[in-house]
Amino acid sequence: MTAREQAAFAAGVEAARQMAMVAAVTLENRDDAGEVRQRAAVAALQGLASGLKDAFLTSSSTATPSETTHS
Repeated sequence: MTAREQAAFAAGVEAARQMAMVAAVTLENRDDAGEVRQRAAVAALQGLASGLKDAFLTSSSTATPSETTHS
């Protein structure tokens, strides 16, 4: 992958991470935020955001998109 492609991939992953966090915050601010279903959704979205960051955006991560593709 070229440096430009890597930068575009990282930007896409960051956008997905941010969207997951926005959705989680939105759910947390709903009137029914205390319901188990809503709390589970928030936890899942926060986990997704954290996983994207850990898997693709940390400097210690050596995984590239081609290495994470499942066969």
